[in-house]
Amino acid sequence: MDSNDRLSARREFLTFLAASPLLAFAGLTPRLLAAALEPAQEANRGQGIDVRTENPLAVLPPHDEAVIKSVKDALTVMDFELAARAKMSPAHFYDWTIGTFFDETLKANRAGFEQYQIRLRRLTGIPPAAVDTSQTLFGVKWDYPLFLCPIGPLRALDPEGYRNVARAGKTRNTLTMVGSGLLEDVNAVKRGEPIWYQFSGPWKPERIKEVERAGWPAVVWTVDYTQGSNLEHYRTRQRYYTPEACNGCHGDAGPSAGPRMAGEASYGPGQTWNDVKRLKDFTTMKVILKGIVTRDDAELAVQNGADGIICSTHAAHVDAAGRGSIESLPEVVAGAAGKIPVFVDSGFRGGADIFKALALGAKMVGVGRPYAWALVSFGQEGVETMIDLLHTELRIIMAQAGTPSIAKITKASLATRDYAWER
Repeated sequence: MDSNDRLSARREFLTFLAASPLLAFAGLTPRLLAAALEPAQEANRGQGIDVRTENPLAVLPPHDEAVIKSVKDALTVMDFELAARAKMSPAHFYDWTIGTFFDETLKANRAGFEQYQIRLRRLTGIPPAAVDTSQTLFGVKWDYPLFLCPIGPLRALDPEGYRNVARAGKTRNTLTMVGSGLLEDVNAVKRGEPIWYQFSGPWKPERIKEVERAGWPAVVWTVDYTQGSNLEHYRTRQRYYTPEACNGCHGDAGPSAGPRMAGEASYGPGQTWNDVKRLKDFTTMKVILKGIVTRDDAELAVQNGADGIICSTHAAHVDAAGRGSIESLPEVVAGAAGKIPVFVDSGFRGGADIFKALALGAKMVGVGRPYAWALVSFGQEGVETMIDLLHTELRIIMAQAGTPSIAKITKASLATRDYAWER
């Protein structure tokens, strides 16, 4: 047995022991058990972090899976998660992994996909290479029904993060949205189709006009964080922040300087639907509302002039609803009533997930964490490869379902657990 096999066997034994009532009987504690896994935690010592006591992720058994060394080794987007975990500081990986409250919504974002199954067809004569995944939106044709979600702290993952993501979106003709405050970064990237600009909180007339003058076609207003959130995770996380690890992407003030603080802090309480109408009347750009999860609000978005809706749980960083985006999507689509396009994000990890959302009426599907993992692992090439993987998976499942184009994907392509076939 070589050293890797011995380490793997040791982990399996300790994981078994952790679940055994003999642990307490023998006087062992979780801290002592974590100490037994000492060799696997050595990499964190460089930052002076005692992961046994300060990093909540340390209670998880270390990954035994092989960490890919090249983008060519990636088989699914989840391969990038392992690669990112190996490279990121514990503080940053924790930040990108957590939800809020008791992670009800974080879990629901994935569990919701289990409600739907794809009805596959046989002998259709449709090879994956012949499948057309293009989607036209506001007169622009994109190669995929996919968009890269706006993510704020990309510099925490890659100093050239915003520009590398923009470049990847350009090379793959994929719709890209970027977070507020990053206009200069992305404008520095010469690309054919301008990117969509996202912001949170009360909109500022001077900034909106600046974006408009720069030629951006749309603004995305994230409206799901106006009542605050229980971000107790952030208090825990701050215990193992260090200036050496964090000042490079947060500045000298440190990570606590941002608006996402524990308690009732928010991006601006008091906003109403009148603010949506005012924004729409103020700008010539398309106005997209991000964070809509009910039929009622979808109807109000239409009434107040929104040009599009993103059904989103904000990657579960905000609410404790315990309801995934894919579960909210049908009623949001019903509220939009075909008058404006509906997008969706949060929890999407593969081509089959994207297919299900398209079948439920989504126009475009967004990913966030997957491209963040790919970015921190392999930069621009990682993001491009992640897009390629999702594209390949989507083409395969579309061919299997007998749907040669996006337009052919309908509710009839899906079944549910209580599905009853009727001729």
